[in-house]
Amino acid sequence: MAGQRSHQSLVGTSCVGLLLGAAALVWSPPAEAQGTFSPALQVQQDQPRSMDRSLEGKRKGVLTRALDGTAWIDGTTYTLAADALVENRTGRSLQVRSLRLDGVQYSVEYWLDGSQVSQIVIYFPE
Repeated sequence: MAGQRSHQSLVGTSCVGLLLGAAALVWSPPAEAQGTFSPALQVQQDQPRSMDRSLEGKRKGVLTRALDGTAWIDGTTYTLAADALVENRTGRSLQVRSLRLDGVQYSVEYWLDGSQVSQIVIYFPE
């Protein structure tokens, strides 16, 4: 009987030890610091940046060409920043790299960050 109790205690202790060890691995600070685990909800979506049309420095012009992240506005060539915000008049987002326009004349509002366009609104004809 004593042998059976010590065997049960040993089994119980082993199970508790395994559970504590697993919990320690799951909740270890280094794992959280590396961003590999968070006790919070795992699904975290980055909120897309939204365009702030009230920013100072807004310029207006006419877009005549756009290709591979480059825009020609009023005869000047501008590079669109990799994270540039591009929208149409209604606020629908457009992909920077997918803009392929040539021989057009669309009114635009744009903001520069140094020599690059940081955000641009394109007024396509209705």
